[in-house]
Amino acid sequence: MGSKIRNGWELSKQSWGALRANPQLLMFPVISMIGMIIVTILFLIPISATGIFQALTQEGTVTNDIAGVIATIVLFLYYVVAYTVVIFSNTALVGAAMKIIHGEPATVNDGIQIASARLGKIIVYAIISATVGMIARGIRDAGRDSKNPIIAILAAIIGGLLQGAWNLLVFFAIPVLVVEDCGVVDSLRRSFDLFKRTWGEHFTGSTAIGGITCLAYVAVFIIGGLIVFAAIATESAALIIGAVALVILAIVMLGLLQGAVNGIFQASLYKYATTGDAGPFIDTALAREAFAAA
Repeated sequence: MGSKIRNGWELSKQSWGALRANPQLLMFPVISMIGMIIVTILFLIPISATGIFQALTQEGTVTNDIAGVIATIVLFLYYVVAYTVVIFSNTALVGAAMKIIHGEPATVNDGIQIASARLGKIIVYAIISATVGMIARGIRDAGRDSKNPIIAILAAIIGGLLQGAWNLLVFFAIPVLVVEDCGVVDSLRRSFDLFKRTWGEHFTGSTAIGGITCLAYVAVFIIGGLIVFAAIATESAALIIGAVALVILAIVMLGLLQGAVNGIFQASLYKYATTGDAGPFIDTALAREAFAAA
């Protein structure tokens, strides 16, 4: 297990280096972020701002149960659209990364074209992902509604495990969708097969990427907190707003960087798992050693 962790950490560092060499890949998480902001504005903000469901129930237009069903449907549609945006952007990212891995130049437009050609499959994938997400959310919500703290804790654990297991099992689904261009069910089946063969490396690698990012978040919060505190001490509204905006920007950038690095890591590990050659992003000998340790 120690060798797996060391290999995963080293593979993640090499993926970070690949992003520095190909900064255009960072645009895909940016597109995803912008898309999510737009989706949230279109779906959730108007509903929250107008309080339409509360108004309907208070006026007796619909019952609480009906309003709950409508709210669930709206939330599910939000999940589907949100997942479509995220999966589309990740597909574009992995598509562009795979082109670079194969020695071809890749632009943002190349990635978008690859994802656009698979839009129908992406939507189906998003519907399945949204269904799993809703079930996991429902389990957690049911626990929170319970007055029994043990049930609440168990529900939170089960819901988290379900969502986490799904995220792990579909780790290779997007690379499979990009390279093999098969159906969604076949992509998920193929992803599960690769997961069983490589779970140690991609799990520890993803954990290492998250660990590096977590350390960066801690540094941002500490340094950012000091900056904000210093700005507050000046009693200058402009400095306070600027300090808060700087911290928020740093947090957003870290999230974007992590998303891009994860896409590079996915593409590289898929390349090695299917061909025995990890490509230019990560060291093939290291990948071979990691797989041998599985």
